[in-house]
Amino acid sequence: MIDKVKVGKRIIALRKECGYSQSDFADMLSVTPQAVSKWETGLALPDIEILLMMSGLFRMSINEILEGKNILYKIANRPFKMGDIAYFVPEEERDEKTKQWAKRIVDSNAVKNCWEYWKNNKGWNKQVAEKMINHGGIILEVCTRHTGGYMPIVLLEKPDASIIISGLSPTVLLEWKNLFETEFFPPNVCYAAVDNCDLPFEDNSIDVISSGDGFGNFSDKRSDKLKVLAEIYRILKPGGLYVSGNGFVTQETLKSFPEDAQKVLLEKRPDIFEDFYDASVTLGFKQIDNTISGGWHTKGDESQIADLAKELGIDDIYFTGNLRYCIK
Repeated sequence: MIDKVKVGKRIIALRKECGYSQSDFADMLSVTPQAVSKWETGLALPDIEILLMMSGLFRMSINEILEGKNILYKIANRPFKMGDIAYFVPEEERDEKTKQWAKRIVDSNAVKNCWEYWKNNKGWNKQVAEKMINHGGIILEVCTRHTGGYMPIVLLEKPDASIIISGLSPTVLLEWKNLFETEFFPPNVCYAAVDNCDLPFEDNSIDVISSGDGFGNFSDKRSDKLKVLAEIYRILKPGGLYVSGNGFVTQETLKSFPEDAQKVLLEKRPDIFEDFYDASVTLGFKQIDNTISGGWHTKGDESQIADLAKELGIDDIYFTGNLRYCIK
């Protein structure tokens, strides 16, 4: 059944994207502004003749106007279940630990709080977002957490960007979807719950891939992170752009902790001390621009490493930010 309210929001977004006022749009379609208002508030749907005219103005199919663009059908390399989001993995969180983490994300309104932060700090990572947008094409945000990676800034800069928000946690993706459908409504966004080690997309199918939350945040295994990086390389188009916002813990920071804590961290989380530059070279990226850029603290964070730090009596672990642009 067609959701008239969602169609209305989509028409608003598309109209504004084209730069039309409601009055101008009504004139183009030979209808009254009141008719446009009814469509945009979800009180009525345009008839087929009007939809055909809209299709020409917006340069998209009638189905896309009514149901939104879903580029997943074009680039997926396997069947998937389409519900509120696309499920390439089960709808439930994968284990009890991640269920508890997801519950904390929901109960604390973490996604909404992060979105409000990005709206108030648009300058942060703006240059990264502009570089991704200028490259053009389909953008895939991998391993998305409640912070959103680079996706929020991209959408704030270009609300009509074609972007796939993907990650292993269906809960986080649904939180982002529910947020956007109530207060922002970017028209060309898809949501896909995926296995990050086995990304369900065709080879050479994505123009831009970003991992602003870290490409391996779902796992503490170095081998898994290398799998994710290899998958990113596989699905990126030749000449495509991969932007990595990972971070690592320096040896200087490690040595500031008690010796017992150092030993446990090195045993349980050796991955956090590696920046994966050599792995990126080995995969075959032809151009890698690497800079140290900022950093972040685990204090107050909802993450596995933050939980481990607390267990070890460490109040905070500082990650040195590592911004990397790679061209395939």
